[in-house]
Amino acid sequence: MAAETLQPPAAAYRWRWQVLAVVLVAEAMDILDTTTVNVAGPSVRRSLGGGIGLVQWLSAAYTLAFAVLLITGSRLGDRYGPRRMFLTGAAGFTLASLACGLAVSPGLLIGARVVQGSFAAILLPQGIGLLTRTFSENERARAFSAYAPVLSLAAVGGPLVAGALIRWDLWGSGWRLIFLINLVLGAAAVAAGLRYLPADGPATVRRLDGRGVLIIGGATFAVIYPLIQGPALGWPGWTFALLAAGLAGFGWFAHHERRSSAPLIEPTLLRRRGYLAGAAVALAFFATTAGLLLTLSFYAQYGLGYTALGTGLLLTPMAAGNVAGALLAMRLVPRWGGRATIQACLAVALAGLIALAGLAGLTGLAGPVLLAYNSTPASHTGPSGLVLAAPILALGVGLGGAIAPLFATILTGVTPAQTGSASGSLSAVQQLAGSAGVATLATLYAATAHPAAHGLAVATLATAAVLGAGLALTFLLPGRLPDANHHDA
Repeated sequence: MAAETLQPPAAAYRWRWQVLAVVLVAEAMDILDTTTVNVAGPSVRRSLGGGIGLVQWLSAAYTLAFAVLLITGSRLGDRYGPRRMFLTGAAGFTLASLACGLAVSPGLLIGARVVQGSFAAILLPQGIGLLTRTFSENERARAFSAYAPVLSLAAVGGPLVAGALIRWDLWGSGWRLIFLINLVLGAAAVAAGLRYLPADGPATVRRLDGRGVLIIGGATFAVIYPLIQGPALGWPGWTFALLAAGLAGFGWFAHHERRSSAPLIEPTLLRRRGYLAGAAVALAFFATTAGLLLTLSFYAQYGLGYTALGTGLLLTPMAAGNVAGALLAMRLVPRWGGRATIQACLAVALAGLIALAGLAGLTGLAGPVLLAYNSTPASHTGPSGLVLAAPILALGVGLGGAIAPLFATILTGVTPAQTGSASGSLSAVQQLAGSAGVATLATLYAATAHPAAHGLAVATLATAAVLGAGLALTFLLPGRLPDANHHDA
């Protein structure tokens, strides 16, 4: 069936829920690809050779390419159409996954990961744009409520799937299956996209600002690269110099955008209070989510000695909580409004963090006492996954409930001309916040994890401070959102 022409905003697009499914497949493919490589690192080294740097760059090459090209990738949707760019990104990502699975040397694998990240930067921003175009504001919160459960399940399930595929070792493929499985997901995304995604309308921008592309790409590289390399290298002086240069580059980019005749970020978007306030809250939200998932993984593997399977099980309450929180938010938004729902959910998440820090802190303080009475290593004294299940569940409920009304708030009132800029900027915020959260908490945990429970307590309290700042910023958000239970004709 040929793609239908997108209806005016007042009408509901016939295949909008199928569009949501296609977008979520693409999002899950990205999350799976970023979480599975951490588990596969040792197997890749044994197969291809290379040092510990290979393991680090399996993730870094993808993250760096993805972050640098995100805003440009989103603007390509405005220039050439979100449907065309989504399909191009999905096809390119799938072929790059094939190249990863067939790589015969570390250099080829890292190069394929760079290509994979580049196509992800084209693919993923189009998803938010497509949902904004196909769902009315009345239904947008309901659509985004599917994000938290799907992404959380992918994040938790990724290491489990990777461990199972490597152990399965089908036809001697070993670690290669974690990339080759994308052939199935990518083909499904392309096939369903061809059938269900709305046809592209007229281009909303005539050309891309080449100088702006170079400035924002260079500034993003200067910020993300030291965040990736800093923790492993002990934060040498050049990492801070590069971070400062990157921040100055963002300032230069903002100055350039005000003068550009074809800006990468629509100037009118930056005058929307709801968008700016929502983006600030999202910065705290995504830094919290990414950083804490890494911290809990570190604690499970190095503090409690859990396997990849055990680590995944420790994080399972987070995924279950995300599903429960998303369902709860769908009922609360029509009654309380978007801002009150976000505030209530973030408060629940904050309570979970404080409880988590309290449990870990009590055990961390007791660690030296416990050592006096048994021979358990200090790094293995701490609350078990069973003890931590309740606060992790509360954290999942809060974060899962906040994401849908937060996305809906950020994108409320966004016009078709602003869609590419809005989705690209939001994706960039997510990536920058996640990288900063991971780098900061990884460094903090490593410096204080003696015993491991103490490191978990310190990192969790730092995370609570960031989320608390995000909660304070929610008072700048608009009071209400469109009724999420209203159905368009």
